[in-house]
Amino acid sequence: MSKLAIRYIMLFSLIALNTYADEEKWDAFRFNLYFENDIFAATDHQYTSGVEFDLIYHVENPSSKIYNLLFLDYGKIDTYVNFSVANQIFTPRDINETELIVDDRPYAGWTFFEAGIHKSSKDHLRSMYLQIGIVGPAAKGEEIQNAIHDITDSNPAMGWDNQLDNELGINFRYVHKWRFVPPDIIGMESAFIPYLEGDFGNISIQGTAGVAMRFGWNIPKDYGVSTVDTGGEDGIPVYDEFSAMREQSWSFSFNLSGALSGVVRDIFLDGNTFKESHSVEKEPFVGYLGFGFSARYANFMLEFIQMKNTRKFKFEKDMHSVGTVVASWLF
Repeated sequence: MSKLAIRYIMLFSLIALNTYADEEKWDAFRFNLYFENDIFAATDHQYTSGVEFDLIYHVENPSSKIYNLLFLDYGKIDTYVNFSVANQIFTPRDINETELIVDDRPYAGWTFFEAGIHKSSKDHLRSMYLQIGIVGPAAKGEEIQNAIHDITDSNPAMGWDNQLDNELGINFRYVHKWRFVPPDIIGMESAFIPYLEGDFGNISIQGTAGVAMRFGWNIPKDYGVSTVDTGGEDGIPVYDEFSAMREQSWSFSFNLSGALSGVVRDIFLDGNTFKESHSVEKEPFVGYLGFGFSARYANFMLEFIQMKNTRKFKFEKDMHSVGTVVASWLF
């Protein structure tokens, strides 16, 4: 997707969200920069790289009719919107092979724009997303991966001639989170955040159930840390915490997470929707286990997640692991 197209999509999204919103006020709340790579597990294959730029706004006096798509009947609520641009890269295990590897996943790049709306109460968060982008050579996965390899003095990936064909991707995502706060133990705070997630579109059709856990000091009153693909938005606070997130000058927590996905469709394994392309037989269920930390001082927050997943397709040799770094600025 070209830079010009992304700009137009963002402009039209802003217009749509504000058509009936003369009395609304949007305040920039948080900027997230995601960097995901399996270099943290010393590998270079499967889901190998992801980058996302994400801007979250707090909406005062929300009046646009679009917010009615996401009802929340759990008392007082805050409303947020987010806009993101992201790229993800998928490759087989042997990136030195130039010919098609029939028993391994296809090469694929996925570049997309995402817009989301969120309603947050004291112990519930509902989120709805629309993702629009491109899979295939137009996503520039080959150029991005090999540019990174040039920087790290690694060998270029040689099999990109076998990648999926260009295809417009449209996906919807819905996430519902709960938040439970047990009593402190020896001065340590904790929070448990179960969630349900559903994806529907030509990119992915799947359902996920999971739970995230925080343990630490001055832990954020939010709905947990997430990766680009699992767990929804990173950093949406509970009701009435928009201005109170930084009352404590610092915070630190250890984070654990686990999830199970039932997968009906995954374009990066099933291949193109409307054309013949390389594909592999996917596993119907995929498990995830993650661990990491969150640290904040003043307006800057740094988070790390190491996420390990079970095999995603029949001939995958073993489990795979990807590390996620999230650098955030709270406005």
